[in-house]
Amino acid sequence: MTDENEENDDEGAWLQLRPVEPLPSQCCGSGCSPCVFDLYHRELARWEAARASKDRSLLNGEEPQSCPSRLSPETFLAFRISAMDRLTEDTYRVRFAVPRNSQLGLRPGQHLILRGKVDDLEIQRAYTPISPANAEGYFEVLIKCYETGLMSRYVKSWSTGDTTFWRGPFGDFFYKPNQENSLEKLPWSYREKTRFGRLAQDLIEELVSSCRRKPFALVCGSAEFTKDMARCLLCAGLAEDSYFLF
Repeated sequence: MTDENEENDDEGAWLQLRPVEPLPSQCCGSGCSPCVFDLYHRELARWEAARASKDRSLLNGEEPQSCPSRLSPETFLAFRISAMDRLTEDTYRVRFAVPRNSQLGLRPGQHLILRGKVDDLEIQRAYTPISPANAEGYFEVLIKCYETGLMSRYVKSWSTGDTTFWRGPFGDFFYKPNQENSLEKLPWSYREKTRFGRLAQDLIEELVSSCRRKPFALVCGSAEFTKDMARCLLCAGLAEDSYFLF
């Protein structure tokens, strides 16, 4: 009976070490890699291997044990709020201090993931800093709050001096300035081709076919919107490497 009890206790100890699967709210929905679910499955595989070999040291992997000092897509890093300005009734410009007066290290086109907690529910959302890429000692984010938004409730609770947690950077599209030096070299004139209303398949096909050369489409919106636009662009003849979903 003693051996059986010891086995049960050992099994219980391993189950306590098992990684906890993230909630859907913990995924920001922006398609970042690694996603919070990617990290979970990676940790789960590590746990299963350690459990099979009964070697708990395998749970540590190759990750450093000290607190990270640089941005990482896999690890949240703490940033203190150094200033918070309310620009409109529901919009805030928030400045975060970067340690040692260093630069954040993002390139134009990349974004970060913010982690928050509301009513014991962890949530994550993607935000793109609006500060210059070479800003030293800080970065700024413009955040619009919504009445029913969970992250909005978290942001509204902030005060100067609070600590927030970010990971990143994410984004494979890098903006390169001065690639075109005249309107004639652009696929179409924005002034002549500005449209209002809902985007539909026929309009997407018209815009793509009107380009004098192969276009590159940038799509930014909700998860459902970007999914619809990707489908429309593919149907219009664009390959997956000819558009980017923010």
